[in-house]
Amino acid sequence: MSTHIKSVEQFNNLVKQYPKVVVDFKAVWCGPCRLISPAFDKLAVAQKTRVESNGANVPDDTIFLTVDVDEVGEIAQRFNITAMPTFKFLVNGQEHSDLEILGASKPKLEASVKALATKSVFAAKPVEEENPVAAAEDKPVAAAEEKPVAAANQAAPEEAAAAAPAAAEAT
Repeated sequence: MSTHIKSVEQFNNLVKQYPKVVVDFKAVWCGPCRLISPAFDKLAVAQKTRVESNGANVPDDTIFLTVDVDEVGEIAQRFNITAMPTFKFLVNGQEHSDLEILGASKPKLEASVKALATKSVFAAKPVEEENPVAAAEDKPVAAAEEKPVAAANQAAPEEAAAAAPAAAEAT
């Protein structure tokens, strides 16, 4: 079963806790939402079962969340939800728009969940300097960095002079 979200705080905590998140944005009055909900819940159970039945001690890294846009509108606004159902896919808290689904398509939902399983959660983090602002102020600007700009400024009049006769011939 999917986890029904009741608050922004609950949503944020679960997104931090699980590397992969599938979110079903829906409304109780939405007919297509009611039609796709059993398939969404079945995928949630299948994902959990797949992880638990593989014989290895692999943590369950994916959670399926259900957000009622009328109950927790702040989350729907954050993700710019304009139609229901909409399915969003997050890896390490970052949205993967290539997997997004608008509408109640079971084949598309299954394909996106399968694709999410292949996404790596071990993305390299950029190396951060202790104080990047101070470090940038201490570094002198190399003359080589200025040279292309100066060369571009000098080349522009030459290119304009060469283009002028061609433009005159065209008229």
